[in-house]
Amino acid sequence: MNCYIHPKKESIGTCVTCGKFICNDCNTELSGKNHCKQCVSEIFEESKKKMDKLEDNKQQQPMVFMNAGGGGGSSSSSSSSSSSTGTASVPSPHKTLIPLKSKVIAALLAIFLGTFGIHKFYLDKTGQGIVYLLLCWTGIPTMIGLIEGLVYLSTNDYIFAAKYGGRYI
Repeated sequence: MNCYIHPKKESIGTCVTCGKFICNDCNTELSGKNHCKQCVSEIFEESKKKMDKLEDNKQQQPMVFMNAGGGGGSSSSSSSSSSSTGTASVPSPHKTLIPLKSKVIAALLAIFLGTFGIHKFYLDKTGQGIVYLLLCWTGIPTMIGLIEGLVYLSTNDYIFAAKYGGRYI
């Protein structure tokens, strides 16, 4: 078999892209694979077009910056207007979050009446409380209630307040 470009030269293999026979002069090895020069130039043109397209997309997308707190859901104009009115969503560092519900009462309700989901009703989780009531005959809510009671007791006051309702003072 002879090269498709140089018919008088013996081929050394085929191009993995187009499958045509190529000689040593026409061979370009990329990543250990033989390619003809025409296919190599087409591959580079495709890559160049993709890079140009990526560059165009990169220039069209707006740059988004986030504050140090990680929030970035609102624009700078709306966040500055909310802070100027004094009702910023992020509390100032000198305020303390205190729970509205007692974690000790929630834990005792979970341990002793967790079978019926009373602790869920106390924590304003009515839907979960109803599920506990519906499944009380299985014994599953009893085990979960015991575990939740221990979790409530071991939880930090700030985390408990953040999860189950609290207010800043």
